[in-house]
Amino acid sequence: MNPIYRVVYAATAGVLSLVLASAPMAHATPIVAPNASDYLLIGRGPSSTAVGVKVSSSNSLGRIFTVPSSSDPDVDDNPPWPLPAGGTPPVSGISNDGNIAVTNPRGNYDLADIGVWSDVGIRCENGVTGRCQESFSNSTLHTGTFADDPTGMAAIEAELDAAHATISALSGTTGWSLSGEGNKNGTTGHWELNSDGVDNNTTITLASGLNVIIIDTGSNDMKINNAGLVIDGPADSSVIFVLEDQENDFLFSNASITIGNGGIGTDDVLFAMLDGGNGSNFDFSKVIVNGISFWDLSEDGGQINMDNVQGCGQWVGDHLNFNDVQLARCAVGVPEPGMLTLAVSGVLLLTATRRK
Repeated sequence: MNPIYRVVYAATAGVLSLVLASAPMAHATPIVAPNASDYLLIGRGPSSTAVGVKVSSSNSLGRIFTVPSSSDPDVDDNPPWPLPAGGTPPVSGISNDGNIAVTNPRGNYDLADIGVWSDVGIRCENGVTGRCQESFSNSTLHTGTFADDPTGMAAIEAELDAAHATISALSGTTGWSLSGEGNKNGTTGHWELNSDGVDNNTTITLASGLNVIIIDTGSNDMKINNAGLVIDGPADSSVIFVLEDQENDFLFSNASITIGNGGIGTDDVLFAMLDGGNGSNFDFSKVIVNGISFWDLSEDGGQINMDNVQGCGQWVGDHLNFNDVQLARCAVGVPEPGMLTLAVSGVLLLTATRRK
């Protein structure tokens, strides 16, 4: 059993306090990121490499206009519909959670032809309507506000850096079960896939508590093509997926990736890239998402690219490039009630620094 760490930050006079405890959690992932969990999109990269957050062409954040159905499958009629048995579709309507964070002092956002419905709005390290705003063409911030928030952005960076360290220390668990594509290595907690990835509907059923699934694709990318992946489990379950070979990427096309209906929450599933390159570490094309977070925690300027995607999730990375999306927020990193009162087993003081 992996120790499950919680992380609490306190940025005071440039000092970051990380409090680690090995007490078990009810069902949350071992990521406590209350500041990061407020945002649908978090861009961490500098504009010198690419735009931190770029969304364009017929988009909505914080509002899903249509939900796939037998008569209206999706934005492009391509992801598999109906969803595989047990899959839970996203909910349509205005969720007011399309918040955007640009955490790098040299980052910016570039929005075109987009409506943003949010309860916070758009936040930057500085210059939110000046240097940080590359463009806001034909776009509307329906709810929420623009604001500079260097303290909030520093807090998000601290949480994500702590999450990287925590996830890096985890090893695979063996309690989950697999129905569909690939094989489960019961002795290592690996999900072993061939070069074709997932091309048949697949369901992963989690055990109670934290599940850590190491995706072993050999020298290939992790692909889900023309298929649906359902991640199910009881209400006290959660999971983190990590690629064994960090030189590979996550590639999703004509696919659905959703939680199941067994009780698992929309804040309990995380796909994490820890040390990818500067290419497209996550790539989505014609995909339905519900209840899944995708975090690229690499430090090499990697990208998350999305084209024709709808659903509820969270996307974190250096550079986010989205086109034709309808998105609401389902984010990990929300602490359980009472979790912050758990006994402390150790304290580590670090000097707070900015990435890049």
